Amino acid sequence: MRGVIEFVDGENAGAEHEMQFSRTCAGFCFAIPSSESAVVSAVQAVRKAMELIALDEDWIFRVELSLQEALLNGHFHGNRGNSAREIHVACILSLKKVEVHVEDDGVGYDLKQDFFVIDHPKPGGRGLYLIRQLMDSVTISDSGSQISMALAKE
Repeated sequence: MRGVIEFVDGENAGAEHEMQFSRTCAGFCFAIPSSESAVVSAVQAVRKAMELIALDEDWIFRVELSLQEALLNGHFHGNRGNSAREIHVACILSLKKVEVHVEDDGVGYDLKQDFFVIDHPKPGGRGLYLIRQLMDSVTISDSGSQISMALAKE
């Protein structure tokens, strides 16, 4: 079965992205301009796909928040707010496993920093900390410009 996700606001307003889905799974990928409004539209589109296949509300919440944090990190830190750059998203959604991959056009960051604790006074790193707490597995590329997140039922 094929379906269409339509972005309803932001720079992608009216843009349609094809996705493959059935009653229990969906897979799709797309690119958005690096902007806050495009991030909002992308998160809404992925949420709609998760609702279409009837994922548990807990999973929808966890994926939605993690995706939002990853996209905002890509926009603000990776692409430095440059709307000429893009953020790429790929999702594989099923009732037993969810995988989300986000990649920005930036140069990445120093992976030696510990972004998975928040016992420091600086505001940076909280998004990655939240993602790590919400998702079952989190992998960041060696360059720091791509993050892969997953939830799985045992």
